[in-house]
Amino acid sequence: MANHGPSYGLSRELERKSQARFNLAEAHEVLLWIESATGRQFAEDPVALEDSQAVSEVLKDGISLCKLMNRLGVATNYHTRPRMAFHQMENISNFLESAKNYGVPDITLFQTVNLFENKDFYKVIECLRALAGVAASKDARDIEFPAWVVKKSAARPRNFPEHVTARGQMVIPLQAGTNKCATQKGMTPYGLPRQIKPSVADSRNDG
Repeated sequence: MANHGPSYGLSRELERKSQARFNLAEAHEVLLWIESATGRQFAEDPVALEDSQAVSEVLKDGISLCKLMNRLGVATNYHTRPRMAFHQMENISNFLESAKNYGVPDITLFQTVNLFENKDFYKVIECLRALAGVAASKDARDIEFPAWVVKKSAARPRNFPEHVTARGQMVIPLQAGTNKCATQKGMTPYGLPRQIKPSVADSRNDG
């Protein structure tokens, strides 16, 4: 992990907000699921990890992530012994590309730096939880999904016959220029002083 030194001011405030969004219990659930799905144990017991930095350390080599994608049926190449930093980052990039091809939305994917340098780490957990939801919706083979996994909803477009849609053209909605025949007759703009003017009848009598 690169040493960027302490943050101050606005940067520190943003860092605190990011750390507050990280949920350690959710991270434990995700790691246990990855172990169950891949059959590969992490170097440390996931439940014993105490913060995002510790979780990042067990995932940053990218091996378990790539093995997970292979287990889900998406062929993903990876370095089996990524001792160099760029090998680990390449593994993470390969995982992200496979997750995108698998169906995880772009907006849910994290950046390599989020995992490798533990920046906005909550995005990593959100991505992995979304991946589990996509896998559950596809009924991934021989993989058990815990209760926290929410299946991704599938689109169900509705096609109405032409005679049904034609009926909608016969109805004039309120937005078309009517409000139950109400008008602004007799109303004056807000704040306008009261106008005291002699009536037409009074003018004729005076003449």
